[in-house]
Amino acid sequence: MFRSNSLRSAILSFVLVSSCLSSLFAQQRFSVGPRVGLNLSNYWGDADYMKFTPGLSAGAFVMYSSLNHFGISADFLYSQRGTSYNDNTKKFIQRVNYLEIPVVARYFLTLSGNFRPNLFVGPSLGIKMNAKRLKGDYLQGTGPVLNGENSEDFNNLDLGATGGFQLNWGTGSRQHFLIDARYTLGLTDVQTNLPNVWNRRSSLQNSTFTIALGYSFGVGKEYPSRYKR
Repeated sequence: MFRSNSLRSAILSFVLVSSCLSSLFAQQRFSVGPRVGLNLSNYWGDADYMKFTPGLSAGAFVMYSSLNHFGISADFLYSQRGTSYNDNTKKFIQRVNYLEIPVVARYFLTLSGNFRPNLFVGPSLGIKMNAKRLKGDYLQGTGPVLNGENSEDFNNLDLGATGGFQLNWGTGSRQHFLIDARYTLGLTDVQTNLPNVWNRRSSLQNSTFTIALGYSFGVGKEYPSRYKR
């Protein structure tokens, strides 16, 4: 009797779990699209004489939503970061270009409808492409050439954390216009052991604000949500 009840309980549990999983996967949907935006980047830590400087953020994203409150997305971005440096003797713009790959969990504030704002947070990996100094000039005296490539001064990988919010409007059949605002904080030192023109700093991490526009297109089969707004 005990074994029979246990077997029935196991079968019932399996059926319930299978039903829940089937319901979840039956509501899956994916979307992809381009995005382009503006970075305002600087360094934090031992960052004297450094100020925010603008740069380009552009690429594409893929998003998964289970048509409830939760989703996940990944971006693949060309991201210009760096700083504007001025110590009253010399000035220049330090540019470091990354392939940026943030992967974030999203919480949608509405369950359905044409307007689905969401909050997101997650890790971000930056893969250095190159680095160079631009618009260099000596304000007092002279010194080594300021302008030119200096990729060797910066580490190849940058690990950070990103978070923000997104406004998401439906514009057509499975199409959405996006406004995305986020802040990305570097968790690792960006500089190698080689001295830069500003000399070796005890700590120097990326600090980047980004605002971007995007457009998403639904891909694959779509299922209607069973949730109400």
